[in-house]
Amino acid sequence: MNKKRPEPPYPERRRTISGSFSWIDHRFLRQGFHEGLDRLEKLLYFVLIAVSNQDGVSFYSDPSLAELLDVRFPHELEGARDELMARDLIAFEEGIYQVLELPCRPLPPGHYKPEKKTSTDSRSNPPTSSDWKSLQQLLGLEGPRKP
Repeated sequence: MNKKRPEPPYPERRRTISGSFSWIDHRFLRQGFHEGLDRLEKLLYFVLIAVSNQDGVSFYSDPSLAELLDVRFPHELEGARDELMARDLIAFEEGIYQVLELPCRPLPPGHYKPEKKTSTDSRSNPPTSSDWKSLQQLLGLEGPRKP
């Protein structure tokens, strides 16, 4: 038995695409890509979709996004961006955002995709044991120093 498609309450105000274009892949909700994302992460994702071009690219700056999203501290926006990147939902490079095609399945929280590295990128050199020792000393985790 075919169910009749429900009529909208205001058929004269059906949405149409004019001028710009964006869409949210239904799989984002139906296949659980949203699960585990906090409110700001979801909102940033939806805003990036709304303001991106047909290639998923947005030229909105972080200050503009922070104002639009009512974000008070830069680390909040950076954290949301990092989580969306970790889940392979967006890319961010040199101030440019790109909403990516959804992966085959949702990635778990904290799954970090390898980043593009440059020879001048300090992150390309993994920390050494002496780096960790210095960090432990700074945090006071190593205990008192022996003379």
